[in-house]
Amino acid sequence: MASDLIIAIIAAMVNIVLSLLLPPLLKDSNLPFSEQIRKNYNCNRDIIMVSTALTITFVYISLQISPWVDKNIFSSLAKLGSKD
Repeated sequence: MASDLIIAIIAAMVNIVLSLLLPPLLKDSNLPFSEQIRKNYNCNRDIIMVSTALTITFVYISLQISPWVDKNIFSSLAKLGSKD
Protein backbone atom coordinates (compact mmCIF):
# COMPACT_ATOMS: atom_id res chain seq x y z
CA MET A 1 0.00 0.00 0.00
CA ALA A 2 2.82 2.40 0.80
CA SER A 3 4.56 1.52 -2.45
CA ASP A 4 1.36 2.33 -4.36
CA LEU A 5 1.32 5.78 -2.81
CA ILE A 6 4.99 6.31 -3.66
CA ILE A 7 4.34 5.30 -7.27
CA ALA A 8 1.38 7.71 -7.41
CA ILE A 9 3.54 10.55 -6.07
CA ILE A 10 6.26 9.77 -8.62
CA ALA A 11 3.63 9.86 -11.38
CA ALA A 12 2.49 13.27 -10.12
CA MET A 13 6.08 14.53 -10.10
CA VAL A 14 6.49 13.41 -13.72
CA ASN A 15 3.27 15.27 -14.50
CA ILE A 16 4.62 18.40 -12.81
CA VAL A 17 7.95 18.17 -14.62
CA LEU A 18 6.27 17.80 -17.99
CA SER A 19 3.73 20.53 -17.24
CA LEU A 20 5.92 23.16 -15.62
CA LEU A 21 9.43 22.62 -16.88
CA LEU A 22 8.87 21.70 -20.50
CA PRO A 23 7.42 25.06 -21.66
CA PRO A 24 10.31 27.14 -20.23
CA LEU A 25 12.82 24.72 -21.76
CA LEU A 26 11.22 25.31 -25.15
CA LYS A 27 11.37 29.10 -24.69
CA ASP A 28 14.31 29.63 -27.04
CA SER A 29 13.41 26.76 -29.31
CA ASN A 30 12.65 27.31 -32.98
CA LEU A 31 10.40 24.28 -33.24
CA PRO A 32 7.10 25.00 -35.00
CA PHE A 33 4.96 23.73 -32.12
CA SER A 34 6.89 25.44 -29.29
CA GLU A 35 4.86 28.66 -29.60
CA GLN A 36 1.63 26.71 -29.27
CA ILE A 37 2.96 24.91 -26.16
CA ARG A 38 3.88 28.24 -24.53
CA LYS A 39 0.45 29.74 -25.27
CA ASN A 40 -1.29 26.68 -23.89
CA TYR A 41 0.89 26.77 -20.76
CA ASN A 42 0.12 30.45 -20.11
CA CYS A 43 -3.64 29.90 -20.48
CA ASN A 44 -3.84 26.76 -18.35
CA ARG A 45 -1.56 27.33 -15.36
CA ASP A 46 -4.36 26.72 -12.85
CA ILE A 47 -5.35 23.44 -14.46
CA ILE A 48 -1.86 22.00 -13.92
CA MET A 49 -2.42 21.58 -10.17
CA VAL A 50 -5.81 19.98 -10.74
CA SER A 51 -4.17 17.65 -13.24
CA THR A 52 -1.52 16.71 -10.69
CA ALA A 53 -4.14 15.94 -8.03
CA LEU A 54 -6.10 13.83 -10.49
CA THR A 55 -2.94 11.99 -11.51
CA ILE A 56 -2.19 11.04 -7.90
CA THR A 57 -5.79 9.95 -7.32
CA PHE A 58 -6.21 7.84 -10.44
CA VAL A 59 -2.80 6.19 -10.27
CA TYR A 60 -3.31 5.27 -6.62
CA ILE A 61 -6.81 3.91 -7.20
CA SER A 62 -5.74 1.92 -10.24
CA LEU A 63 -2.85 0.37 -8.30
CA GLN A 64 -5.22 -0.50 -5.46
CA ILE A 65 -7.81 -2.24 -7.65
CA SER A 66 -5.43 -3.96 -10.08
CA PRO A 67 -4.98 -7.11 -7.92
CA TRP A 68 -8.76 -7.45 -7.68
CA VAL A 69 -9.12 -7.04 -11.44
CA ASP A 70 -6.41 -9.62 -12.09
CA LYS A 71 -8.02 -12.13 -9.76
CA ASN A 72 -11.71 -11.64 -10.61
CA ILE A 73 -12.08 -10.21 -14.09
CA PHE A 74 -9.28 -11.99 -15.90
CA SER A 75 -10.14 -15.36 -14.35
CA SER A 76 -13.75 -14.94 -15.54
CA LEU A 77 -12.55 -14.04 -19.02
CA ALA A 78 -10.28 -17.08 -19.08
CA LYS A 79 -13.28 -19.30 -18.25
CA LEU A 80 -15.14 -17.94 -21.26
CA GLY A 81 -12.53 -19.37 -23.62
CA SER A 82 -12.33 -22.80 -21.98
CA LYS A 83 -14.30 -25.79 -23.24
CA ASP A 84 -15.63 -27.08 -19.91
